[in-house]
Amino acid sequence: MQTLLWTEKYRPKTLGEIAGQDGFVQDAQRWVSSPENMPNLLLFGLAGTGKTSAALVLAHEILKDDEADNFTEINASDDRKLEVVRTRIKEIASTRRMGDAPYKIILLDEMDGMTRDAQNSLKRLMERYSENCRFIITCNDVHKIISPLQSRCANYRFKLLDNKSMSAVLSNIVSEEQLSENITMSELTLFIEGLDGDLRRGITELQAAAASGISLGSLTTKLLQPYDNLLQKIVDKKYDDSLNEVHDMLKQSVDMNTVCINLHDCVVESDIEHDRKFKMLRVIGEAEWRSASMTPKVLASWMIGQMV
Repeated sequence: MQTLLWTEKYRPKTLGEIAGQDGFVQDAQRWVSSPENMPNLLLFGLAGTGKTSAALVLAHEILKDDEADNFTEINASDDRKLEVVRTRIKEIASTRRMGDAPYKIILLDEMDGMTRDAQNSLKRLMERYSENCRFIITCNDVHKIISPLQSRCANYRFKLLDNKSMSAVLSNIVSEEQLSENITMSELTLFIEGLDGDLRRGITELQAAAASGISLGSLTTKLLQPYDNLLQKIVDKKYDDSLNEVHDMLKQSVDMNTVCINLHDCVVESDIEHDRKFKMLRVIGEAEWRSASMTPKVLASWMIGQMV
């Protein structure tokens, strides 16, 4: 029998179960009561903050029993070309809604992977089929979404979850999976601190630890090990090796904000000479600020260049 992924098993089923995104939840509850008031939506924020889960829950609560005939989910990073918008998405948006649904809902997940031409074409579809269809767009990097598309949506930034919200969800999983005898509250707290608000990663790592018998303490050490290695390469002034290390993290869907946060913690706890430590922390802080306007690879090159 195939084991169900905990990220699916414990995915929110109702708006009330969505953790840490109170502003979105409050507005979504109003749209469920008055579906005609729901606009097109752009949900953006770092990986693991619950954007896709929130979109799925909202679609389910609005469409109810008619969801199967009126809801479509498309991964825009896979189907990223202009032709997909002109054919598949246009066909879905233009055909009549079924049953008692107020409109169709199309979820375009990871929209920052879609080409600019495709986004421009989507903008026109939004306008043409506004009576028949609502679009929910999710992305990690909102700067890759063209401004005309952003302006046609209500924008919601999904923030990293605070430790209290993370603890509530993960403590429930520990209880439900009967792991309480093997995991203490102090171990769980340390584990959560190493996740930097990425709930999806926390659930995934927790399931992996339960399946393999690895202690949560060992797992917490494992989470931070890549950053210890990265810091050592920076200290040794190995620019290429340091940059490759960050690029490897980016390929594993780790965002630059998470890199900055974890690297910051490693620098603070290190025994690096005071002046150099201060310079590194200043660069990391500026890198986090610059992340809003620079692509991840360019930002990584700048940050490592300043630190080495």
